[in-house]
Amino acid sequence: MFEQAAKRSVSARLLQKVKDFRSDEHGAIAIFVLLIFVMMLLVGGIAVDVMRSEMRRVTYQQTFDRAVLAASNIALPPSQTPTTVGQSWYDIAGLGDQFTVDYITPTITGEATTSSRKTEMTGKVRSYNHFMHLMDIPYFEIPVKSAAQQGIAKVEVMMVLDITGSMSESSGSTTKIAALRQAATNFVTILKYDKDSGGNYTIPKDPYNLMSIGMVPYSSNVNIPVALRNQFTVQNLSWWDGVADQGVPDTNCFEIPESTYSTTSLSLTNPIRMQAVAQTAGGAPSVGTITLPGANNTNGNNGGVIALSRANPTNPAEPSRNTNSYTCNHGDNFNTGGNEKGSNLIALPTTDINTLKTQINQLNPRGTTSIAVGMRWGTALIDEAARPIYTNLLGGVPGMAGRPANNDDIGTKKYIVLMTDGTHVASKYILDAYKTGPSPIWRGADGRYAIEFNDSGSGLNGGTRPGINPNGNPKNSCSGWSLADKVVNGVTVKRNFFVPHLKENAVTRTTDPNRAEGNGNSGSAVTGACDPRAWVAPTNGAPTWSGSGVVRRLDWSEVWRYLTVDWVVEQLYMRSNVSGATNYNTVYNTFVGNYLAGEANMNALLNTNCTAAKQAGVEVFGIVLGDDVTPGPIQNCSSPGNGYFYWVKNANDLNAAFEQIAVLISELKLTQ
Repeated sequence: MFEQAAKRSVSARLLQKVKDFRSDEHGAIAIFVLLIFVMMLLVGGIAVDVMRSEMRRVTYQQTFDRAVLAASNIALPPSQTPTTVGQSWYDIAGLGDQFTVDYITPTITGEATTSSRKTEMTGKVRSYNHFMHLMDIPYFEIPVKSAAQQGIAKVEVMMVLDITGSMSESSGSTTKIAALRQAATNFVTILKYDKDSGGNYTIPKDPYNLMSIGMVPYSSNVNIPVALRNQFTVQNLSWWDGVADQGVPDTNCFEIPESTYSTTSLSLTNPIRMQAVAQTAGGAPSVGTITLPGANNTNGNNGGVIALSRANPTNPAEPSRNTNSYTCNHGDNFNTGGNEKGSNLIALPTTDINTLKTQINQLNPRGTTSIAVGMRWGTALIDEAARPIYTNLLGGVPGMAGRPANNDDIGTKKYIVLMTDGTHVASKYILDAYKTGPSPIWRGADGRYAIEFNDSGSGLNGGTRPGINPNGNPKNSCSGWSLADKVVNGVTVKRNFFVPHLKENAVTRTTDPNRAEGNGNSGSAVTGACDPRAWVAPTNGAPTWSGSGVVRRLDWSEVWRYLTVDWVVEQLYMRSNVSGATNYNTVYNTFVGNYLAGEANMNALLNTNCTAAKQAGVEVFGIVLGDDVTPGPIQNCSSPGNGYFYWVKNANDLNAAFEQIAVLISELKLTQ
């Protein structure tokens, strides 16, 4: 007999069914596929929603960018504020509300002052999701921001332009100087004006005078205006018409110390030497024009008018006409009847380009190439240390207050445009000892000259003068006057004598060697006799020269005003036959040296100063004109990166380089 099994509890039966379900594999893949499909749908939907929101953000951002650029145009009149212009551009874009996106009305702020114009727009774009709302994310809301201003608050530009003698040469279909005049004129015009509908630059784009432009024309040195010279502390300032420290009109050049090339600033208080205005070209002695003194010279060759031409024979009151042998040149064009001496002067920065363009069109080439000196002046006048100069000289020029800006001013950009058609050439200059100070050279009112020697001593103006009277007794004498030391009352007295006026047509001899010069005692005047000081009047202490009027001892700076170095060496020193003064090279090298000491040194100075400029935040554009020019020094000077260095093979293409630089300088850019 069987017993009925006990009935299981409800909980036991439920647990068993769970175990059976867990082990049952029927339909498992369908469930997995369903889960994966839902996940793929969600992930794909996220991508679609994100892509749609990014497209809306880009559309909004581009609209903002266009609006702020338009609203920040500095050429707009003040009545068109950044806010109104920006809102107008946004409205014209026609974004508005759409079914699946909201372009929320932006907030527009802006500022327009006399020194800047800027605009800022902020807003949000809301993109409604098609898929991610299933994840309880109904939309994306993305902030958008854009800002712009007209370039930067201020721009300061210095052009450093080559006006050396080689710029007069032909290149392409024109001359180099003609091409430079045109290119520089166009350059300043493009910086200040936009094109009208006819393609002409007539629309002002700098109504607030944010941009200043200056010019440094350079050759052997840089000629500066008197007013600028007076801002500095100088040494060796030239005499003029017998008055000390006047300077040569329209011709003022500094010898900026080489030690300053490692910086951009130039001290207004540390003394700087003036460069002597002198025609320094040397040459072999002109045999046949120099008549050495001798016992038989009775025809006036040792006196009277000297054979070689003076510096400017047509007008002794003026310096000689500038040639390439001048280290410091003025800019007068001798082919015209006008006076263009001021054309080659530094043009201090200005916001008004009309006067600047007039000066550019008068640039006159002459002199050799000192690129480093030109660059040194360019950096000095763009450096913040020049602000007192601007304050004193440019106070009445609109927009010049507070310039040059600080070198680290983030609201100001500084540029130098450096142009040359050659490489460095060392020029000749007068050494320091002969720049200023009393010279031994005298000048008569009629333009005749004499040099004073003594019978002994050191230097070029002391020594024996042989051959005056080789057969006489004493042999070194002049019609009875000894040219050696004499003893008067136990005191040795030095004898002074003058060349070439040692011998006059008729002077009175002396029979007393100790008698005062100029006061003979041997009877009537004798043709051919000589008197060491015959031309100096012995009465009242007022020197006169028979037939020449009053004579005056010249300052060395006045000597170079009237006479070339070559003339002084040959006609005054070599002609004297004084020991130590008869060798041309010895005398010439006493007066003259190489300015800045050669090409390698000048290249090094240029590189040093360019490095200082770039470290001070100045952007340097370099232009080389000519296919036979070594570009390295200018290329190394230029700022790194594209668009800063241009090598123009002929003058026809010079304008394109200047134009491209002008466009780069005045370009409008987004700031955010």
